[in-house]
Amino acid sequence: MTAAWREHRLTGPGGAGIDVHELDSGAPGPAVVILGGVHGNEVGGILAAARLTRLPLPLRAGRLRVVPVTHEAAYEADTRVGPGDGLNLARVFPGRAGGSATERLAHLVTEELLRTADVLVDLHTSSPDTDMPLFAGCLDDGSDAADRAVRLALAFGAPVVWTHGALGPGRTLTVAQELGIPAIYAESPVGGVLDERYLDAYVSGVRRVLADLAMLPDETSPGATVPVWVHGDGDVDMFSQVAVGGMFHAEVALMDRVEAGQLVGTVVDTRAQVLEHVHAAASGHVVTLRRAAHVHPGTPVAGIAAARPAQLGLPSDALVPSGALR
Repeated sequence: MTAAWREHRLTGPGGAGIDVHELDSGAPGPAVVILGGVHGNEVGGILAAARLTRLPLPLRAGRLRVVPVTHEAAYEADTRVGPGDGLNLARVFPGRAGGSATERLAHLVTEELLRTADVLVDLHTSSPDTDMPLFAGCLDDGSDAADRAVRLALAFGAPVVWTHGALGPGRTLTVAQELGIPAIYAESPVGGVLDERYLDAYVSGVRRVLADLAMLPDETSPGATVPVWVHGDGDVDMFSQVAVGGMFHAEVALMDRVEAGQLVGTVVDTRAQVLEHVHAAASGHVVTLRRAAHVHPGTPVAGIAAARPAQLGLPSDALVPSGALR
């Protein structure tokens, strides 16, 4: 008999709160936390997480806890950051019980969910103004938890896997790293828009992760394609920026293979005069690309990530599928 979902609300200091949907198999197994809406304007992750809670999942083992809207105030304001304090929830974990509203929320999620989890899946999307490919990402630093995370990222089944040798501060994955639990995150294009292709990919990807954890029956897709595997810094704020304001016109597409110095776009003014040529700072794949035309000095417009080397000296070397390093 399939267990029923149960919904309850967690509240913390200062009124911080989240709605949690829980499915318990009643059998021993991993405690998996799935977050959506850490950024309030990334609606794809929110709806995909919510759809999971409406499925009669035949959970064989463990417990599943899903939070479709992690940052409720940011969702209501349709913003990436907390409307009251201007803080990015994905940069303030583990938070502070006596901090601002966003810091208190991070503290609540950390203490009530992450510290009791065995696995974390964090569903993001690209921002409305910048596209990213559909991918699953995770830490890959040689630790046992990271090795298990790489396996789950591959199980997710996205066409791109993006691994990182280190993580920036304040992220859910950084807390997971400190707790020693495997954690993955997902991204997809057309942020701010509900696209069935990516909603389906997220739901199917989570189900495959749960199947890999022996919590669901096998979800392997027949004829699944080999992902492209890139490795490097996952902080899109650190990628190339324009020097002048105007309108950015891309000359490449997401996941195009480019060489260092290759033209990736131009900045033009309202008379179509070219103000700046933007070139690739390194060789690799285009993993972030400015979608909104209007740019200001310092706006990031294109990010390049290198294909993963065949040998990093990490346990994950043995997991690289043939054809993934291209």
